[in-house]
Amino acid sequence: MEWTRKYEALRLILAVLVCVAIPAVSMAESDGNPVEKFPPPCADSLQCDDNQVIAETFALYYWRDRIDLDENYLDNGWQMARIRDYLARSPRIDSITIFAYASPEGAYRRNVWLSEQRAEAAKEYLLAHRPDSSALDPGDILLRPMHENWAGLEAELQANYHRHDREKVLSILRASVGNDTKKWRLEQLDGGYTYKYIIRRHMPRLRLATWICVWRAPEPDLIAPQPRFTTPFRGEALTAVPLPEPGKRTILALKTNLLYDAAAAINFAVEVPFNERFSLLYEHHCPWWLSDNNKYCLQFLSFGGEFRWWFAPKTRPASERRVQRDALMGQFLGLYGMGGKFDLQFDRTGCYQGEFFSVGLTYGYAMPLSKRLNIEFSVSAGYARIPHRHYNPTDDYELLIRDRAKSGTWHYFGPTKVEVSLVLPLLINKKKGGLR
Repeated sequence: MEWTRKYEALRLILAVLVCVAIPAVSMAESDGNPVEKFPPPCADSLQCDDNQVIAETFALYYWRDRIDLDENYLDNGWQMARIRDYLARSPRIDSITIFAYASPEGAYRRNVWLSEQRAEAAKEYLLAHRPDSSALDPGDILLRPMHENWAGLEAELQANYHRHDREKVLSILRASVGNDTKKWRLEQLDGGYTYKYIIRRHMPRLRLATWICVWRAPEPDLIAPQPRFTTPFRGEALTAVPLPEPGKRTILALKTNLLYDAAAAINFAVEVPFNERFSLLYEHHCPWWLSDNNKYCLQFLSFGGEFRWWFAPKTRPASERRVQRDALMGQFLGLYGMGGKFDLQFDRTGCYQGEFFSVGLTYGYAMPLSKRLNIEFSVSAGYARIPHRHYNPTDDYELLIRDRAKSGTWHYFGPTKVEVSLVLPLLINKKKGGLR
């Protein structure tokens, strides 16, 4: 009786630990593929005393708003192989407890139904793959639908969410308010983009059913030692990746166009992000070169601004090879306007002075180049109006004589800018605090 009470107490403790620990399963990225963080199974642990209780955990994932199991979704294929192996070589399983979850998006009543049906689907899968020699029957499988996985969402975002509004999101999840209020507050952030981003990138890992198998170990003299489970643990190849520096955000980025630099055209730009989606750019070009004999001249002064929409932003957490990237990454569209004046002379073949005004659209892409530098590629096209004056130099090139016959205004439609820019993002610590 004393051993039975200890055994039941241990089962209860294990069940509680699973309720707390399993929602915290999160997604790491390795070459763009999700990787589990469960420990690898160890068949050697089957060799133990007869009165020892052994537990093992598994997880299966579901598509959004579905209850059927897809072996090709996330790590399901790998987990299903583990489950079949354990069922095949563990005939003395005592019981299995299934905890099933739904991600918090959607209506609450629908999520309750989803968690219940996902638990049933997991149970059916276990029963369908138990070996003929197994003593496991439906009554040994206990179902524990956990409904909406808010604890798992907080753990997932704490570990893997590093956008500019990270602190606001976490403060919402930790607030002492109802879940519907939390959901509403999340939907208000960044014009609704934050909540859609969380649904797309983080909630798939919350739609899971996981269970804990509890059984008495087989007696060593009755069952030969089993070989170690040979399916590789998908997390073993990973190296430890440090978390990004907490509480930092990009306040601006300094830029220079390498193509203009190669042509000795001094230039710089400053871009300020409002958030991950929108930014404002100011650029300035000021080459001011004149040869000693006055035969050649390149003097160009321009000012311009551009409003950018980052329609495919890519947040990049910190790693050993780069600092945090929380804005100004990915693809963007821009609306620019610029103007200035110029003085161009090439001996006697061309000598023009004038002004220009241009408006148009820009398309570009930005990506990390090194630990602290980005590189940005962009091309612009639009309309340019160029009032100009033509001059003829005197024989000694000391004076310019205006040629009114060749003066006028050019109107141009087409490509206006090509840029390959080196970018230095500047980050500062965020202020503590959140929504009140």
